Amino acid sequence: MVLMKIAWRSIWRSKVRSSVVILAIAFGLLGGLFSSAWMNGMADQRVQDTFDFETGHIQIHHPDFPENEDVKYTINAIKDKLAQLRSYPEVKAVTQRIRVVGMAATANKNMGVSITGIDPEAEKSVFALNQKVDTTTGDFFAEDKRNQIVISRALAAELKAKVKSKIVLTFQDYNGEITGAAFKVVGIFKTDNTPWDKLHVFVRNRDLGRVLEIPEDQAHEIVVRIENFEEAPRIRQELAGIFPELLVEDWAELSPYVRLMSGYMDTMMALFMVIILGALGFGIVNTMLMVVLERTKELGMLMAIGMTRRRIFLMILFETVFLALVGAVVGEILSVLVIHYFGQTGIDLSNYAEGMESVGYSAMTYPMLEPYRYIQITILVVITAIVASIYPALKALKLEPAEAIRTL
Repeated sequence: MVLMKIAWRSIWRSKVRSSVVILAIAFGLLGGLFSSAWMNGMADQRVQDTFDFETGHIQIHHPDFPENEDVKYTINAIKDKLAQLRSYPEVKAVTQRIRVVGMAATANKNMGVSITGIDPEAEKSVFALNQKVDTTTGDFFAEDKRNQIVISRALAAELKAKVKSKIVLTFQDYNGEITGAAFKVVGIFKTDNTPWDKLHVFVRNRDLGRVLEIPEDQAHEIVVRIENFEEAPRIRQELAGIFPELLVEDWAELSPYVRLMSGYMDTMMALFMVIILGALGFGIVNTMLMVVLERTKELGMLMAIGMTRRRIFLMILFETVFLALVGAVVGEILSVLVIHYFGQTGIDLSNYAEGMESVGYSAMTYPMLEPYRYIQITILVVITAIVASIYPALKALKLEPAEAIRTL
């Protein structure tokens, strides 16, 4: 305890030098943690958007359907399966979909699209696409009318379509015949993923099923939303046991890119921390070497009056740890405040919106960092400080009391 008091007082004997080191540690951590939080926020937002607009948490198909999306590969007795899934305790919501690849055409242009037939009310409980519809000009199937379609702003621009425009959808039906129908645009949506937007249009499943001539009580896809997406692999296995004749996939299998990105963010944060802690370590070594050289006479006196080399070593180690801990605490407090502020207000990158949305990222990003990260950083800073203190402490141990006292 006495050594710790001496060490604490020693680091404040040179207030300017200690303050410079503390601020360097603090701003280094602030930069590293904020950069990590920014990237983490972008990745988390992209993952959440994937769940909300593209994949859900778990999807169920006929085993052969994902290979080429042939309309003949349907799930039978769909109502019974939906009822069974809704009774499953960890399932939050489910919806059924009819899917087919076809052409969307107006008088100006035609484009290949993925056509999804949905139950609008059930869809809202699983996906959040209805929240992205521009309600000032349209809606998300608000009226129960026949042959309505919701398209994206990006596709509307390509086809030169708007609300109340007619779009002709053409595709191959259940019997292998080319068929189609005209649909009226009732809503236009926009997500942060422009490529995905251009490829997807949505109609009511009863309208699409009628044109496709799909038998009653059949669909191509069941999408499941659960309470905790991290539980998806376990629940997928359980559902695969309940429906052995069907293909059950979780979000990581449906979108390997999202799984890869989650791991990539952890790797990037680790890399940032290695660089910051490496710089921190070199800074501490230089500072403590200077301290040892400036206090050569003092250390010699302490050894001459009986302080053991072990206590000298511990004193230098405590000084180093205290210096690093103060810097780490200041840096983490600043990081919490800055990350919380921008986590609430967001970082607006509207000037780069087109480029970011072309790869699926939002122009408005919200930095976020899990609380346990700060505990990790504190532990790593202490370990770095201990390692960095070894060399200066060993230099101090090599001092001979008589020679050290004659110094200066």
